[in-house]
Amino acid sequence: MFGSAPKQLTLRQSLLAAISTMLVWGLEYYDIILFASLAPILEMYFFPSKIAIIGAIETWGAFATTYFVRPIGAIIFGWIGDVHGRRLATILDAALVGLATLFIGLLPTYGTAGVLAPILLYLMRILQGIGLGGEAGGGATWALELTPRNIRPYINGVMYSGLSWAVFLTSFVTLSVKSAMPQTFSIYGWRILFITGAVPALIALIIRLWGSESLEWIEQVKSRGVVKVPLGVVLSRYWVPFIALILINLGLTIYYYGGSGYWAYVMPKLIAPKLQLSANKAYTWALVLGMYGGIGAVIGELLSGFLIRVLGIRGSFITPSALLLVSSPFIAYLAFTLNPLSTYTSLLMGILFGLTAAPQTLYFTSIFPTEVRWSAVAFGWNLNASIGPLTTIAVILLLELAPSNPIALAIYGSIIMVIGALLVVLGSLIRTREY
Repeated sequence: MFGSAPKQLTLRQSLLAAISTMLVWGLEYYDIILFASLAPILEMYFFPSKIAIIGAIETWGAFATTYFVRPIGAIIFGWIGDVHGRRLATILDAALVGLATLFIGLLPTYGTAGVLAPILLYLMRILQGIGLGGEAGGGATWALELTPRNIRPYINGVMYSGLSWAVFLTSFVTLSVKSAMPQTFSIYGWRILFITGAVPALIALIIRLWGSESLEWIEQVKSRGVVKVPLGVVLSRYWVPFIALILINLGLTIYYYGGSGYWAYVMPKLIAPKLQLSANKAYTWALVLGMYGGIGAVIGELLSGFLIRVLGIRGSFITPSALLLVSSPFIAYLAFTLNPLSTYTSLLMGILFGLTAAPQTLYFTSIFPTEVRWSAVAFGWNLNASIGPLTTIAVILLLELAPSNPIALAIYGSIIMVIGALLVVLGSLIRTREY
């Protein structure tokens, strides 16, 4: 029933588990940047409507579908992880995410398969979302339970950095493939990017097939058994820590989705026309800023363990998120005006975001008991993930309403970011018991 289990926790198995989670979970942000970058191409091949707005809705509907089904994935894999074991859940979700991403790159287009093509795209996006619903938060639970407590803050930073490595690598790979295939990028290049995205999931799957079961989970099952409906227990008994999780994670989620995560889409489409800038230059600059922001976030995440040791877990949320709150309008202003200094401010924003975001996995896995931990963290995380992309719509509406001058665009374009940072601070103030 339990599978292989280590006799004691070691640094080697901790790192392998963290790396596997880093690889699969990183596909979430890889997909965000990739879809935003390739949306016009996907619209052309899968949703070639004569009415532009219909094609756009269908295209972004495929993207949103992945996020709407993620709570379902969290419930399914949360139950598997809490009742049948962490390792089994991680193997299944890595396989599902990897295969769905691979098949998207191999799908026939509307021109060759007709209406079957968009149907298959939506199906793959649904399967991908269910798999990510299990991985996001859940993979971190398994990895951290395999890590000795004294080094968890540092291993946590390594693990969480996968999300930001994905931001950097997606921007870098997209620019590289586009440069290497200028004439055929829209024909074959987009497929290469999706197929490449499946490789990390395959590597993670191999690690997990040879990985260990959580000793903490095994000991809990042997001593107290399993909870048949873990999510029900979370919502009835542990609603205070669940609210703290929702506020902190939702704040970080909407900060990203309502900010730099979609600059590659909003800058050429909305900012460039209002400021009379080149749309192509704005798009390229957004990808460059994404690379700098990704590098900064990796730095912040790798340093987060040291900040936790100095300020404590709550202080490690409050300090950098407060700095993000006050600096966001200025960062947006430099980015939207394509100012060369925005590379530095994007780097700084990435560092602050990484310092704020990384501690959440460590914190969330510590405020719920072992028997319901996977369900609690995964469901709360993915409930927010299903809401997060909607904030992009809010940003688009705000930018449409904004006057055509840089200061107004920066203020309107950073409102969601400011709200997100404020929610992190509020959630950090809630007192919770740690297990």
